[in-house]
Amino acid sequence: MIQFGQVFGNGGKAGALAISHPALRALYDLWQTKRGDRPAPVRGDFTVEELRPWLGHLMIIDCDGEDTRYRLYGTELVRIFGFDLTGQRVADCASRIGDKPMLEYRQIIRSGKPIYISRGSPSARDYLLMDKLALPLMEDGRVNKILAAIYLSESE
Repeated sequence: MIQFGQVFGNGGKAGALAISHPALRALYDLWQTKRGDRPAPVRGDFTVEELRPWLGHLMIIDCDGEDTRYRLYGTELVRIFGFDLTGQRVADCASRIGDKPMLEYRQIIRSGKPIYISRGSPSARDYLLMDKLALPLMEDGRVNKILAAIYLSESE
């Protein structure tokens, strides 16, 4: 049976996420550094060079209210899952990825808090176990983008 785990955190010391995947832990630490005393950093706080270690595994999701669209869907994710979602609305991808990603992104938009998920893939390849980190990016006090990364789980 596939285990499902989801952890929401406020990004503060008391609410720090318990992230088991080392690459995702490093991305979370970078996000924490960039946000400083703010609820979340802005997209412009990150350079391509800083994000290079995660590039193939990254997603950038544009948020307009609760409407979300994949601005970037990493090449390694295309290889793993077998499709490219770049430019597509998350709601329109439910037949491929299920409704969990859309619900997760809406929760991030509402709460302004990051999430870490360890579960079976919501895609048609449900035999894949994955770890996902999704981090809010804010401008003018609202989540306008989500920076996320997915890796195959290192343990079964």
